[in-house]
Amino acid sequence: MKCLHRTGIIFLTAIYWLGAPTICIADNTTPVDPWQYPEDDEDDKLLPAWLDTTQTSVSETITDVSTDIDQFLSLNEEEEPMVNESYLRIRLKPYYTHRGDFEFDSSIALRMDLPHAEKDWKLIFETDPEDYESLENKERGIADTTGTENRGAIAGVRLESRKFSEWYADFDVGLKLRLPLDPFTRARFRRVDKLGAGWTSLVRQEFFYYHSKGPGTLTSADFYNALEPAELTILRVGASAQFLDDDDNWQFVNLAEIYDRISNRNLFTYSIGLSANSRPNLSTENAWISFSWQRRLHKHWLYMKLTPSVNFQKEYDYKINPGILAEIELYFTKNRRFNQLYRSIPKP
Repeated sequence: MKCLHRTGIIFLTAIYWLGAPTICIADNTTPVDPWQYPEDDEDDKLLPAWLDTTQTSVSETITDVSTDIDQFLSLNEEEEPMVNESYLRIRLKPYYTHRGDFEFDSSIALRMDLPHAEKDWKLIFETDPEDYESLENKERGIADTTGTENRGAIAGVRLESRKFSEWYADFDVGLKLRLPLDPFTRARFRRVDKLGAGWTSLVRQEFFYYHSKGPGTLTSADFYNALEPAELTILRVGASAQFLDDDDNWQFVNLAEIYDRISNRNLFTYSIGLSANSRPNLSTENAWISFSWQRRLHKHWLYMKLTPSVNFQKEYDYKINPGILAEIELYFTKNRRFNQLYRSIPKP
């Protein structure tokens, strides 16, 4: 166990001491999915027609309500009609591990698009926000928002894509909708740079504050490289750190992932990673290896994902702990298409 602990500390230290590569000229080419599926895909005719009818009905209702609100709030009745991209997402996530308990997480996210009324500010509505989740869960996409302290919806406004030199920023302000009301604010900054030898970097900095829990911050640096010209296979290497004031604890995560888009319906992801906490003493919290299979089940609105993994966690004395995560995602939208299988290298 001491060997695993020492290896984890060396890995964390080494990756944060990486030298800065030379920055090259940015490429502003718009990414296009080479596996974009055709509209008349025969496989999309296998499910009952009533599923499409139900999805279309809910999608139209969401769009119609959003459009009515947008028109009501708009001060200029002579403005030209604009496309409304409101959507509703439902996510179901059962999770089982050999040494832990069976868990079931569900979440609903509603994005109400008000193109006339919003201008620069966007209305946001989220259920069970993940800001105070552990860094490992965030990076691995297994955040447990069903916990009592994470439960609740937030509503607010967002100022999107403000540019400061080479940085882009989003700013949120709003309330967590529970009693007593919990005001919050968030700021997210990001920049993308082209590096030498085919590498691209994405640096992100987040600050968030909830009145009930205090401040938090998250810093991450990801490096991408296409393993073949069409970017159907991409390597990502990343390091991140998070501090939560209510825990007085720094969390660290290092990971490497390979995204392999094998067809227009399937994506494989191979992942290896390490997490650590600073309290009570800096130590490895978990090391894991995982493989995920993500599949588009029906058109652009129904997806599934299976992720078997092997973990070596401190809470179980670093004994092997296999597990599996299943996910189902449903999207309801009239004018927006989601492609959950598409992975690309960030563009400056």
